[in-house]
Amino acid sequence: MHVTVATETLQQKLELVARVSTKHVTLPVLQCVLLEVNKKEITIKATNLEIGIEATISGSIEEEGVVAVPAVTLIQTINLHTQKEVTLRVEEGSLVVEGKESTTQIKTIPHDEFPTIPRLTTDPQVVNGAQFALGIKTVVFAASQSSIKPELGSVYIFQKKEHSLTFVATDSFRLMEKTVTQPNVALDDSLLIPQKNALEIMRMLESVSEDPKLQVDENQCAFMFGDDLYITSRLTSGSFPDYNQIIPKEYVTHSTVLRKDLIHAFKKSNIFLNKFMQVGLIVTSDALTVSATSGEVGATTESIAASTKGEDITLNFNQRYVAESLNHFVDDSVVLHFAGIGRPMVIEGVNDTSTRYLVMPMNK
Repeated sequence: MHVTVATETLQQKLELVARVSTKHVTLPVLQCVLLEVNKKEITIKATNLEIGIEATISGSIEEEGVVAVPAVTLIQTINLHTQKEVTLRVEEGSLVVEGKESTTQIKTIPHDEFPTIPRLTTDPQVVNGAQFALGIKTVVFAASQSSIKPELGSVYIFQKKEHSLTFVATDSFRLMEKTVTQPNVALDDSLLIPQKNALEIMRMLESVSEDPKLQVDENQCAFMFGDDLYITSRLTSGSFPDYNQIIPKEYVTHSTVLRKDLIHAFKKSNIFLNKFMQVGLIVTSDALTVSATSGEVGATTESIAASTKGEDITLNFNQRYVAESLNHFVDDSVVLHFAGIGRPMVIEGVNDTSTRYLVMPMNK
């Protein structure tokens, strides 16, 4: 293999691709990027068996070839390369990285065991990349960190209405739902994308301005950005719970507050949390009071102005579970809907109904 490419282009594509490379005890080639050079182009590949990424770049190709080289070492080397162009060639089991004033040799790893990255054959459809990324970004924090129930450690995507997609994640204690516009997209079946894979897809969608084409089959989904960038993810098998069953149909209290006031009150409560991270919410006709007590630090209460309809109510919540949701709303004011003692609280924007958050109260 012998090829000369633009340093900046190689650097950009390596940053996109190589982040999924990972150390693997039984398959060390997974810590590598695979460089494939043919007569037309250079393809850069990386995978961790859960997600795979391919990118192609052009260059001056003198000799075809394939090589697997540790991703971190290659990226660090290219990032410190000061010339506009860089030459890559294989010599005696090493990848030689050359510029006018430098020569670096990186030990390679046999590439025979590098896994094949699946290529889907289903019909593609163009999706709005920014909106798809927003859907993931809004809900992914609520997915379960446990691997016991993989479906809860995933982002659920389905089509509730035409020209839109709805994204949902839950860990059984809280649930976030976000609906985004997706003109002319028809999703026949729902998708369950593992949380970590969803985050990588989100980062890719945010990094590339071009709207991708989405492909889906029974086990994989893939995004194609033109002819030079491709990312595919394994889908979680199993069924996402019917979450509409846990969303209350009726509420006893509705309290409207300024979102920035609520965020400020929760930040202050963070100083005085106990080991259960418990905060109390006390709702009256004209105020919402956030309280926290720590036996070691002290206690705090902060009342903020509220417009409340319904009964006065007092409930305890995990502070983090409520606070993490607040920055994902866009309205200046949010409505807190209370279904009663021991029942979920639902948060929505005053005007924007595309985002909905449910959180269970604490027992004590």
